[in-house]
Amino acid sequence: MSGWEGKERRKFPRAVFPCKIILASPIRYLNSHTENLSEGGIRVLLEEKISPYSIVGIEIFVDREKPIRCKGRIIWVKEKINPLENVSVMYDTGIQFIEINDCDQEYLRRLVDRLISGEL
Repeated sequence: MSGWEGKERRKFPRAVFPCKIILASPIRYLNSHTENLSEGGIRVLLEEKISPYSIVGIEIFVDREKPIRCKGRIIWVKEKINPLENVSVMYDTGIQFIEINDCDQEYLRRLVDRLISGEL
């Protein structure tokens, strides 16, 4: 079988777009990159586990002068083995945007549309 064949339940389409992010977790700042993104949230791979339902500050460094700054809620966390080291654990993490200004959300929507259509 070649992947998911069920009904898509996401509200917003996602696009693969690795870019640098900084998360302000309840404990400390974490640097990482996105695995994919949408206008409604991001998926990131973290070296530390953040509990579901935690609120985090987010800075997303996309191709523009200033980063997108918003707040998000951890929705899910899945433990994974780091493919580069085979022993350390990484945390595949889904984050839903809960506070993002309309201009930034629209920017992300247009970016995802262009990525999905192959323009970028």
